[in-house]
Amino acid sequence: MAATTMLWRLDVAKGREAEFEALVSGLVRDVAANEPGQLFEYRKTRGERPQYILFLSFFDEEAFARYSSAPYHTGVSPAIMACLDGAPQGEPLDVF
Repeated sequence: MAATTMLWRLDVAKGREAEFEALVSGLVRDVAANEPGQLFEYRKTRGERPQYILFLSFFDEEAFARYSSAPYHTGVSPAIMACLDGAPQGEPLDVF
């Protein structure tokens, strides 16, 4: 099966950066604990108004589906989405 790999760009509402970073830091820890070997990393651009980048790569669609429906993900996602200023912009990537 093919890997599921995505790049997401997220704009966080002004003043909610610390809350967002705390929430996604917990999610990153949960993914590492529950989905060993999968890539799931957040970064932010430099500058006055940073944009957050999520890179994720799961071994296959089954692993991605398991993550997507996991309580640690579904429980925190609404709070993460509430921190955003607009919809996340994502694009699938191909592994080569």
